Amino acid sequence: MKSTAAAPVQKRATLTLIKYAGLFLPLFMVALIVLFSILAPDTFATSTTAVTLLRTESVSAILAIALLFPLIVGEFDLSVGANLGLSAILVTGLPSLQGLEFLPSIMIAVTTCGLIGLVNGILVAKVRINALVATLGTGVIITGSVFWYTDGNVIFSGIPEALPMLAQTDFLGIPTPAYFLIGVGFASWYALQHTPLGRYLYAIGGSKDAARLSGLNVDNLTILAFVLAGVLAGVAGVLQAALLGSGNPNVGPPFLLPAFAAAFLGATAIYIGRFNVLGTIFAVFTVAIGINGLQLLGLPFYVAPIFQGVALIVAVTAVRLLRQQAI
Repeated sequence: MKSTAAAPVQKRATLTLIKYAGLFLPLFMVALIVLFSILAPDTFATSTTAVTLLRTESVSAILAIALLFPLIVGEFDLSVGANLGLSAILVTGLPSLQGLEFLPSIMIAVTTCGLIGLVNGILVAKVRINALVATLGTGVIITGSVFWYTDGNVIFSGIPEALPMLAQTDFLGIPTPAYFLIGVGFASWYALQHTPLGRYLYAIGGSKDAARLSGLNVDNLTILAFVLAGVLAGVAGVLQAALLGSGNPNVGPPFLLPAFAAAFLGATAIYIGRFNVLGTIFAVFTVAIGINGLQLLGLPFYVAPIFQGVALIVAVTAVRLLRQQAI
């Protein structure tokens, strides 16, 4: 009888722990800021460092948000990094090599990435190809096409002056990429948390069969998730090209691992066990602050990929354990 009576109490305690565990990542980020501010007050605890992190990591955060949509419906998109690179090349190459105007170049770049997302979605939802295989294949094709288009060279001449202004200017002391992140983040958060679309996507991720039985068009919603991932990857690519002021054919793929690490790490924050926008943004900046602080303390450059890889493993493990505790 005691064991039976204690079970509900233990269950409530576990749920309470899971609820407040969602605050650990934001608190950990604050702790890192305090720690590195004490250890490196002249280099880390400066407005320059804060602005630089906001400027550079906003691109990573937007790409991580792009990944959320396929992940929420239970699929993977390994092409988002390559898609970012394609957008960065198109937004610089079309004006430089084809003489197009700036705004049409942006529209073509983002639309092309959205169309690649559409292809990914059709391959996964309609043709029934495993998402890992399908998006890995499209990612490789994109990377090869980028090198074919640029002949492996960096595009640095003939780029519109307005492009760098998208990322290299500030407004009220805040870099413009941060405003793009705020816009993308708010729109994605609102769509996922406060609209039927978000409920439908989470329902599909919970059980595709149950979602079908409830009347949802699982295939079309899955395709839409991949399209949204492509469009947001295109936006991130435009901002990355603006940051660099050039089109580098190697720029896209290295963004893939940090984006996945942030998405999974973000699922341990705010809404435990669920891929969510706020948690993902906290994850991006927590990892960035950790890497930046360690490098300012003198650790070598290869700390970054090691830190990101460890964060990804820890995040996936934590999400699995928290979900098991919630059952």
